[in-house]
Amino acid sequence: MLKNYRTLDERFRALGFCVGIPYRVYTLDLSRQTMLIVEGVKMKGYATYRYTFYKRTYLPNGKKREKVYAENVSASRVLHKVASFLDYIGRSEASG
Repeated sequence: MLKNYRTLDERFRALGFCVGIPYRVYTLDLSRQTMLIVEGVKMKGYATYRYTFYKRTYLPNGKKREKVYAENVSASRVLHKVASFLDYIGRSEASG
């Protein structure tokens, strides 16, 4: 499915994400309180960006909770993790 898109931005858009900063920040709202975030940073020792994928939930008391699913991974690895996560939550919603 994602192989038809050329750039990382196009691949994340195909998954439903908004591109905040090209090649660096991608977000997807799951609800009013919860969003998925992918952040890329240039790290010493790596030729390409390294990505962190996490879910952030804003709690009623003003605090936030984060769950990290991937940290310091390549673009292809983060795409795989995100697609797997979206597939998982899609199956969960369909069964429940």
